[in-house]
Amino acid sequence: MKYKTFILRLEDRSGHLLEVSRIISSHNANITRLSYNKVVDQHTVFIEVYADENDLKELSKKLEENNILLKEESEEVDVLITLQIIDIPGTVTNILQVFEKYDVNISYVNTQENNTSYQYCKIGLYAANSELIQTVLDEISTFCEITSINYDTQDKIIDNTVFYHNFAEEMKKTLSLNRKQTNAFLNYSNKILQILEDKNENYFKTFNYIRKFANYTVDYKDKNFNPRISHKNIGTKTMLYMIEPPCGGNTYILESEGELLFVDSGFACYREEMKKIFHELFPDFDDMKKEIILTHADMDHAGLCDIFEEIHVSENTFINFKREHEGKKNFREENPLHEPYIKLDEIISQYEPPELTKLRIIGNKTNEKEFEKIGTYDFKELSFEVYESNGGHLKGEIILVEKEKKIVFTGDIFVNVKEFTPEQYDFNLLAPYLMGSVNTDSAKASACRKIIMNKSRDYLLCPGHGGWIENT
Repeated sequence: MKYKTFILRLEDRSGHLLEVSRIISSHNANITRLSYNKVVDQHTVFIEVYADENDLKELSKKLEENNILLKEESEEVDVLITLQIIDIPGTVTNILQVFEKYDVNISYVNTQENNTSYQYCKIGLYAANSELIQTVLDEISTFCEITSINYDTQDKIIDNTVFYHNFAEEMKKTLSLNRKQTNAFLNYSNKILQILEDKNENYFKTFNYIRKFANYTVDYKDKNFNPRISHKNIGTKTMLYMIEPPCGGNTYILESEGELLFVDSGFACYREEMKKIFHELFPDFDDMKKEIILTHADMDHAGLCDIFEEIHVSENTFINFKREHEGKKNFREENPLHEPYIKLDEIISQYEPPELTKLRIIGNKTNEKEFEKIGTYDFKELSFEVYESNGGHLKGEIILVEKEKKIVFTGDIFVNVKEFTPEQYDFNLLAPYLMGSVNTDSAKASACRKIIMNKSRDYLLCPGHGGWIENT
């Protein structure tokens, strides 16, 4: 038995949803989620069902045979035109007659008298294909001047009959998604909308935030990937590097005696950009011994694990990754408010969980205290004590404490917002809106943060996001 979400295209007639429901029930499938909002899209419906795998396959075939599944490609088109209408009786009637003649729908009209002999009238049109739109425009142009034609109406919500289709095609193009990924992206976007709808959030504000999230990660790729890079000496033989990308978590690199120790590694979608930086910092990077410690399992900290042979984690972080490999919900996804955001994050950031055979367990937490020491990790002249927190940010999260050199790697228990770059600030506004909170339990996370700040006076704090800071 498994869950599957179908994205359906319903006809604008009474009883069609009932017909679909009967098809679903005839295939022994139980509807577990249904989402339809006419304000957002008049025809698109999301239906999640639970059924045997064979029944799901047969149900998919039946829905496709009945032309109910949302099509990968559609010729439907919406366009915003501006007409210069002479202010005499009958002109508007003539225009409307052309629309009726070719069965073109009006989705938006905005016009007003302006004390001249003509009016500028903006009209949104929706038709079966672009050829039909062109035929309509050709005929109207014989008696009325068309001053503008805009086929890109994404910023002007003039038509809610094809919203999901347009949004899907936009994300498919922006993120280079295949059809399976595109449908998954739509499904989880819709789940976020359902969650925020309960908070009376604006529907299209939600999708604009998702659009921003996708665009941010893409806009800062290649030549536009310009992270802030800092370094400082730690002890007599060790150099510490900090790489702060515009999107995602910090990557720290300790270099000592020709070997490298990473603490976290950022988003997977910046793999090539980050590897280029690694080779610039360390010309012999490919031949150097390198390992990584993950402070926690969030994908903006665990994206580049494939370049390491040994990945050191807490036992709970190991369990989190094991769940992902088994197709089960990870610790974040157990929270229904976090799950759709995390799934979108996976698609956008191209995340894949690390290989389980590369994971090395440091230790396990045995109590409910804010912090418990679960092990140690030595790297050349440095000796770290490893503490697992109470999971306020995410279950399994750890901090690394070097008491002699007075350094703490805090993961996301501490985030230095004051040192954000403008790009980091804008990007980090998105997650709290789409998730409700970046923490699993904000009260627990706050308690851990206070302990770190109080017990690490005169330490160098290395946060999960934002620049490092001397805790004086």
